[in-house]
Amino acid sequence: MYNKLVLFSMMILSLVNTSFRWPVTDGMITSSFGESRGDHFHDGIDMISVSDNVFPVDQGTLLYSWNKSYYPLENYWGGGNYKVLRHKDGLLSIYMHLQDADNFKQSYNETDIIGYIGDTGHSYGKHLHFSLLNPQKKESINPVKLMSPHDDLKSPEILNFYFHIDNKYIRINNNADIRLTKHYPLLIEIKDTIKGNENLGIYRIKAVFNGKEVLNTEFSAIGFTTNGLTVNNKTFNDLFDEKGYYKISGLTYIPGMNSLTVTVADLNGNTSEKTFTINVRLDM
Repeated sequence: MYNKLVLFSMMILSLVNTSFRWPVTDGMITSSFGESRGDHFHDGIDMISVSDNVFPVDQGTLLYSWNKSYYPLENYWGGGNYKVLRHKDGLLSIYMHLQDADNFKQSYNETDIIGYIGDTGHSYGKHLHFSLLNPQKKESINPVKLMSPHDDLKSPEILNFYFHIDNKYIRINNNADIRLTKHYPLLIEIKDTIKGNENLGIYRIKAVFNGKEVLNTEFSAIGFTTNGLTVNNKTFNDLFDEKGYYKISGLTYIPGMNSLTVTVADLNGNTSEKTFTINVRLDM
């Protein structure tokens, strides 16, 4: 029943919020919004396409542009060549790692080519990094929420559970007996794909530990707060381990059997659920 409700709510969300076209034609998402970048959230989506053409997601006015073709003596910055457009609703769209060739215009329609997919800046292969910003709310928005639904029928996979103890990662099997000297976070290895070869981040994660909900987070926006960049008021270190594992913090283990149920979903509403049980001996 839970899976059906999530799928229905995701479908309604897509229908209500769809307002932008995809920035490439017949593209493929290779990296998703909010996933781990080792020490920070990924604040957009990465895409590749057979065609190099990059289009504005909506009619917009050029707010800022940097391209090596008209700054030949300057070094690339991390995003390489990029353009920022302002749209009628105040949102900003950003297109990064573009090729050196540029077509400078003051305003763009949806059918105009804004640039070409490239490999400039801090890039590990030819791709487009695309972001949406809401400057009034000081947040980065998950772009996929505002696009037409994409073809994704694969549910995320909940793979393995770990403890990170004394710089070692210890894989914990279901129903294992384990001695703990402190209340360590549980780390979860999760993989999501669209076509089968990607390793994408998920959209929502919920965790219930010993009957109590300890985490319920969706990666819909990254906000700027007094604690820095956060998702649902949680920092990167609250949600991720340095290896990119999802982190369940604030757990208080009890002697004997402890149970964790994890439910995850991608933005198309494909869900998975797994219950993990360990027999704990506390030695504190």
